[in-house]
Amino acid sequence: MLDDWTTADIPEKTRGALRLLEFMTVHPQDIDEEFIAELKSDGMDTLAIQEAANVGFHYNLIDRVADAFDFPVPEGVQQIRLARMLNITGGFLRGSAAEEIWVRGEDGIIRPPEVEKGREHLFAVEGATDPILRKAVEAYVFSCWGGNREGEFILPRELEVYLQKLALHAYKIIDEDLDKIKNQGYTDEMIYEITLVGAVGAALVGLEAVYKYLYG
Repeated sequence: MLDDWTTADIPEKTRGALRLLEFMTVHPQDIDEEFIAELKSDGMDTLAIQEAANVGFHYNLIDRVADAFDFPVPEGVQQIRLARMLNITGGFLRGSAAEEIWVRGEDGIIRPPEVEKGREHLFAVEGATDPILRKAVEAYVFSCWGGNREGEFILPRELEVYLQKLALHAYKIIDEDLDKIKNQGYTDEMIYEITLVGAVGAALVGLEAVYKYLYG
């Protein structure tokens, strides 16, 4: 399956989920009503599509952060312990099930309730960067995939190259990319916030497309 999920001997429902994850990651702009219909013909119901999309969103987010800061890949016992920690943490963060399957944000876009809440928090909480800058970062990264956020956002030019790489080719980020930003006066804390918000913006492209054609 890891070699080629398109020809592997797996259930069609699983194949559909893998196709969804691939499109969310590398072809999010191609997700449309016809694509969702194809997933359903593979045996995925609305709940299965929603769950797979949420998994894809979180991995597309954290992978970009991990690539940007060169997180080590855990192995062996460390990997097992990390998996257990993530499961426990997920349980704490999940809390009780939300009554809503989706919510419509102030911008009119449909998202999972917890994602909408987290996005609002990113733009409101005090940090090393100005919330206005964070909104501009998310809007710019979103635009790298052909999307558009309503409003006028001014992004400092020195961040454009880094954020474009974060959006489209995060695995290509090297220390020199971060050093260039630091040389422009950005602290480690500021770079982390910018990277996190940018990763969220990039991961939202596919997730929002899925929810649009599932519930819009």
